[in-house]
Parts: sequence; C-alpha cells; structure tokens
Amino acid sequence: MLPIHDENRSTTRPYVNYAIITINLIVFFYFFMYGVRGLEYAILYLGVTPADILAGKRLWTLITSMFMHADIMHILGNMIYLWVFGDNIEDALGHFKYLIFYLFGGLVATFTHIASVLATLPSLSPYLRVLSLRIPVVGASGAISAVLGAYLLLYPNARIRTVIFYFFIQIVSIPAYYYLGFWFLYQLLMGVISLTGLYHGVAFWAHIGGFAAGYITIKPFGAKIKRVRKPLESKPVTPLYVSPYIRKPFVDLIIEGVKLRVIAELPGVEADDIKITVSGWEVTISAEHGDIRYYRRIILPTMVIPKIEDLAFKNGVLTFTLRIPT
Repeated sequence: MLPIHDENRSTTRPYVNYAIITINLIVFFYFFMYGVRGLEYAILYLGVTPADILAGKRLWTLITSMFMHADIMHILGNMIYLWVFGDNIEDALGHFKYLIFYLFGGLVATFTHIASVLATLPSLSPYLRVLSLRIPVVGASGAISAVLGAYLLLYPNARIRTVIFYFFIQIVSIPAYYYLGFWFLYQLLMGVISLTGLYHGVAFWAHIGGFAAGYITIKPFGAKIKRVRKPLESKPVTPLYVSPYIRKPFVDLIIEGVKLRVIAELPGVEADDIKITVSGWEVTISAEHGDIRYYRRIILPTMVIPKIEDLAFKNGVLTFTLRIPT
C-alpha cells in the first residue's frame, strides 16, 4: 500500500514541511551525484552510530542522520509519507512548534533504536556485538513516524487515498485508523522479531519509538485541530438554472454539534429519483423525473464521514445528516 494524499485539507500553507522535504532531497541528491562511494561516505559521516552516541561522541549526528537516506527508494518512500501526513500536523501545531515536534520525534526514535540494539547484545557473539554498535542509521522515518502517531490521534477518521498493488493497481480510500493502525502493528511485529538479533537492515524500533512519541506528546505540544469553515446559507433563494433543463436546487447546511444536517428542496420528484454521493468534503445531489432534472455539487464547510444517516424525503424536501469526525 502506498498513500498518495489524504482527504483532510489543511487551513494553512505547510512551509516547514515543504522545507524539510526540500532539505532531505537536496542532501541526498548532492551526495548521490558522487556515486556509490560518495553516498557511503555520507552515510558513515552523517549517520548516527550507537557506539559514538553512547560514548558521548559525534552528538551532532543525532540531527544530521534525520536528513540523510541510503538510496532513492528510501528517500522517496519517506518523503511521500511526510508530504501526505505532515501538512495537517503543521496546521494543528503551527510552523515553529511543528519543527520542534518533528525533531523531538526523531530524537526519541533514535534513542529507542539505540536501546533496542543494546537489548539484542546478550544474544550476539562478541564480534556481532561490536558490529551492531558500529552500524550507522540514517533516514527521516523516525521523525515521520512521530507525525504518523500524531495524525492517528488527531484525525483517526480522515480517509487516505491509497494505491493498492495486488494483481492489479487500484486506488481506494482507507480510514486513517485502519491504515496507520495496520502500519504500526506491522512495525511492532517486526520489532519484536528483530530483538532475536537477526539483522534486517530496518530500524523498526525507531519507527515504534517515534510513533509512540508522536501519539503521546502531540496534545501536550498544544495541537489544535482546525477545520475549514464557510458561511452557511441562511436565506432561501430562488433555484438557479444550470441550463434550460437542469435546475440547481436550494440547499441549506446546519451544523449541530458533531453532525452536519443537509436540507435540499427538490419539488416534483420522487424519493427513488434522487441520487446522493458523499466524500470527505463534498456532497452531490441529483434527481430526474420526467422533464424535471436537478443537479448540485456542494462544498461542505467541514470534513465529514461519508456515511449518510437519517435520510428522509417528504413534500419535496430531502434531509439527511453526516457525522463530523472528532
């Protein structure tokens, strides 16, 4: 599964997220231009090595390692996740707090990885003990995992547009609690297996530590969920005509706590003539009966769960409710 975007629009421009992605790309491709040796040197120089950190040496690599990647697939995978999920967390925290939160999550992830390496030492031979402490770790995935943990807590019902590769390519919309919950369980399973000392090349415990840190600390960091609000229509208006044959029905939207009530006037049609489609931010209502045709696409003032409730049609008036994710 590969996320391509979420249906949870942010209210501000995520400048810090853009900057982090840009820096990661520039650093990687700068060393990539020097070939395999240049990339290997950069990983050794910029990567964080558990033995050095435990000895109090090269502590600056705790930061530089977050902006270095091992290969093209490594950086592209990380940057896609950061692009999809980072903007909403920056929106909830603000620009400066988001930067601090991102770096904090990366640091927790790194120290969790070092702790996991120490936990595996008793099961290793003396040679492998030294080797495991000298393997450098690079990548933004620990910090990005903190972003994922924060996203799961703040937007569990947001839907993630995802590419599925299974015999054929398909794009589906998956709730965040399912997508990120499955992702975390996989990291946890592989992390437990890694404690046996089997080398795998992936810092699963960095992902676990970063995710847990993001989930636990996003609220103490002062995150505030922002929803796009648009003025609601309050006065009846004469239905507009899109063409001589298609009418644009009057629609009123009323927010009632965690519910959004939709009221549409469709005189002259029957209940079976009406079709409704709902996405996270839009509702489309259409109907056709004889020479009467209606069509209207409504941009909602807040994100909703695309499931219709309390549907009713009486005396030409259609009503239904949609839940607002909390």
